Amino acid sequence: MSSQSGVVVHITAETVSGWTMALQNLANLVQDASVETPPEAIEVVVNGPGVRFLRASAPEAENVAQMLAAGVTVAVCERSVARFDYTNAEFVSGVTVVPSGVAEVLRAQEDGARMLKLP
Repeated sequence: MSSQSGVVVHITAETVSGWTMALQNLANLVQDASVETPPEAIEVVVNGPGVRFLRASAPEAENVAQMLAAGVTVAVCERSVARFDYTNAEFVSGVTVVPSGVAEVLRAQEDGARMLKLP
């Protein structure tokens, strides 16, 4: 992501409905011509219970793969991965593992990205 004009999207959704709403809001952002935000300028950072939605075995895995294919960067918090007893190999191919989700959000903001907090 080129964070100079990018957006970091922080998602911690615990429920399928929260995850679905976050993805819909993300799609709305990309489609809104009044706020130029191409997919490759977006980094999605997921931590907490929401990391389960990034697993290759999750019903939501196809949505994650579509985001990655569109050019969105998707990062998962390594601490959350460990907390929920997952392994890095369980995630959709292309998902980046970062040491700390909240630190990744702050780092992106320091680099100039705008921050959007979704469920």
